[in-house]
Amino acid sequence: MKQTSKIFLPLIAALVFSSCQSDSDKVLTGPELIKKSIAFHDPKGNWESFEGTFVFQDSLPPGRDSRFYKVTLDNSESKMKYWIEGLEYEVIQDSVSVIEGEVEDARALRMRNYYTYLWGLPMKLQDQGTQIDSEVSEEEVKGKIYKVVRVPYEEDIWYFYLDPETYQMEAYKFYKDEPNQVGEIIYLEGLTETNGMKIPRNRTWYRTEKPEFLGTDQLKNVE
Repeated sequence: MKQTSKIFLPLIAALVFSSCQSDSDKVLTGPELIKKSIAFHDPKGNWESFEGTFVFQDSLPPGRDSRFYKVTLDNSESKMKYWIEGLEYEVIQDSVSVIEGEVEDARALRMRNYYTYLWGLPMKLQDQGTQIDSEVSEEEVKGKIYKVVRVPYEEDIWYFYLDPETYQMEAYKFYKDEPNQVGEIIYLEGLTETNGMKIPRNRTWYRTEKPEFLGTDQLKNVE
């Protein structure tokens, strides 16, 4: 019996130690990190059926006026309604209806995709066909080390920066031409809580190939 105990005690100790390890001690894949980020931002899975109006103000480079505008989303019906002074239109599926002003159908559809994708991150990384790299890297941005997940699309390559403890998404960038680092990086600041979700409040855009400020999208409130 004494010999048997000597054999099993180290095994039991190893199992106990393993079960006590925190997530930060484990090596997580890209898809696993994205799932944890989604659990932080949308723990109840409400984005897919979200219906509401985002009220925005943009802050642009010097010489360009700031603007207020509204975007209404009904994700369950794939609807978007856009309003800014002098222009109002609605997109339902792939059909565009202009209420005031003028906009080309192709631009209206691009804007629908823009708002549903960027303001739906990281939840939109669950979309069918999205390929998330398994291998994860680390990168220091503004003095903080992030877990970085790479997601390649047909036309561009995206990188998502996650807090290593909470998995909050705090930045992302994309390259149109990765070898020459041509693209944009977007820093996320603050959180707005709505419909059980934590949506980043401000998005500030810079070019990646040169230090050029492009603008800030400020989420003022959700109606």
